[in-house]
Amino acid sequence: MKFEFLKKLNSKVIVIMVVAVIIVASGSTAIVLAAKANTPKNPELSEQEAKAAAFSHAGITEDDVISLRVDKGSENGLQVYEIEFKTAEKSYDYDIVRSSGEILQSSYDVLDSQSIQENAGTGNSSSQIEASTAPSEESTSSETSKSPVTPNNTSSAITKDQAKSVALKDAGVAESDTQFIWVKEDYDDGRAVYDVEFFANETEYDYEIDRSTGEIISSDFDIEHYSQNNGSTGGAVISADKASSIALAKVPGATANDIHIHLDHDDGRQIYEGEIYYNRMEYEFEIDASTGTIIEWSVEHWD
Repeated sequence: MKFEFLKKLNSKVIVIMVVAVIIVASGSTAIVLAAKANTPKNPELSEQEAKAAAFSHAGITEDDVISLRVDKGSENGLQVYEIEFKTAEKSYDYDIVRSSGEILQSSYDVLDSQSIQENAGTGNSSSQIEASTAPSEESTSSETSKSPVTPNNTSSAITKDQAKSVALKDAGVAESDTQFIWVKEDYDDGRAVYDVEFFANETEYDYEIDRSTGEIISSDFDIEHYSQNNGSTGGAVISADKASSIALAKVPGATANDIHIHLDHDDGRQIYEGEIYYNRMEYEFEIDASTGTIIEWSVEHWD
């Protein structure tokens, strides 16, 4: 009798345990399914997050940056942020995948800093970073090492200060108005040049100047952080003739026969794109079709 009672009791216990296991398993499955359902898809990395990732990888803060440019592009079929920035000592390049935040490639060049000037009297700061000699053996890259071929004659007919003055005069910018300016010796197809870069009035300028003659080989400027809200997104635009006259005014002697221009769209903004070929120089430009503002301008000498 006692044995029969225990047998029935054990059967009830087994049934209760099985039911409990089923309930727990069902609950776990429901939790897992709910978690999967509520798991958000990875959003695209914001520009700010991409910059933060690059700065963190480089071991710097945004306060250390004196020049910054972020563009959207593609690399090996992946949509990336192309980030370029400079500190007082180095120049960095990053490609960061927009969907995952993965750093696809990174590189930096070490600049031989010789002088940093601050114009404390006007409240403006001007930093000058000059790299001596041809592309230096100190110049390093996390991807590849750069070993350019330099010609035997490395003498310069003009100094770095003179090259800087040439660039500033051509841009119509006073040195006291620059946020930073640096000059370094370089070589372009065996030709000894000075690379001059500076930032002023929300605009970044780049010049390449022949070291032996002081001739400007190429130059360009980009207006940083230019908002499409300032330009045309489909409203009234200036005429092509008006845009042509704006561009031709920057090239004395050039006429309508020397310019090619057309209306285009860039990120929802209407712009005029064009080229001027005059006196063995090629000028490329972008003009906001609504305001007539020259957004981009580059110059290159024909060899």
